[in-house]
Amino acid sequence: MATMKLFNLKETQLNISKLAKYIKTKRILKKKNKIAFLFAFTQNLAFAAGNCAIALNRHLKITDYDIVMLHSDLSDRDTAAFNKIPHVVLKRFDLRDDFVNHMLENIPEQSRFRTKNRLMCFGHFEAFSLLKDYEYVVYNDVDVSFQRDISDIISYVPFGIAPDTPWKVRDQFSREVPGYDMEREGYCSSVMVLSDKLPYDEIVNFLYEKAWEYADCLINPDQAIICLAAQKFNLNPKLIPIDIYSCISWKDCAITAKTVHFGTEKKIWKDTNICNSFPEWYRTHLEWLELGGTDFDQSNITPRNPLSTLNLFDKMIANKNNIHS
Repeated sequence: MATMKLFNLKETQLNISKLAKYIKTKRILKKKNKIAFLFAFTQNLAFAAGNCAIALNRHLKITDYDIVMLHSDLSDRDTAAFNKIPHVVLKRFDLRDDFVNHMLENIPEQSRFRTKNRLMCFGHFEAFSLLKDYEYVVYNDVDVSFQRDISDIISYVPFGIAPDTPWKVRDQFSREVPGYDMEREGYCSSVMVLSDKLPYDEIVNFLYEKAWEYADCLINPDQAIICLAAQKFNLNPKLIPIDIYSCISWKDCAITAKTVHFGTEKKIWKDTNICNSFPEWYRTHLEWLELGGTDFDQSNITPRNPLSTLNLFDKMIANKNNIHS
């Protein structure tokens, strides 16, 4: 009686070899983290970045995320404070000296970014670099107040960005840039969301190369070059609704928005009326101070209840006294 052949030895050895290679490859490949919420700031705005981290942890309804803090000169005191905040990852970010010097020498005088601290705006470019390690990256400026869960913003991937209405691409530059549609709608890089489906390595190289090339005409440096990248790589961005994710503080949408943006030079830490209109931000700042973080100059603000001028209770007592007098 012939013996039944239970398996093919050569085929089995081949499959084992393939399996071994697969296991080895899987061990080498680093699994990406899910989401990074990215902020870029210099030491003078550490308190604002700390506020963002604390507020995000309060409102986010997801658990698989990092809060990546790009900084260039963080003090030991603020480093210790950040290390007490869950999910925070501190990353040093230093531009090359030749890049810094080139920008400071060539950025037009009418640009408000012609200072070393303001060059941290190029931290926006690092949102694309982080896609090496994360599936999604959400970038926000630090002059914001998070009021609700913003995790659903990833629905705007692979590339979502706020509109810069009514400004066009040409408004980001001091002159025409050949080869690009300067009349196309401009984008506001204060809030962006990206996915690793983008050709992020190519985009990062393009961003820094073109920033160097067009330094002499950059009015809003990072924003200007990101507008060019959108055309170069046919990114066709999904426009993030600013009334939800970046509502300017004086607009009605700020009452219900998930994120309020204190745009322009009127910051919440410089204006009493704005500070008193968003008490959650100030209470969160007190939490930052409790962690040992540095304060801002509070001489510019006087925290108080905006309803205090109504003084309703005292008026009720006065009316009662008048009735009985």
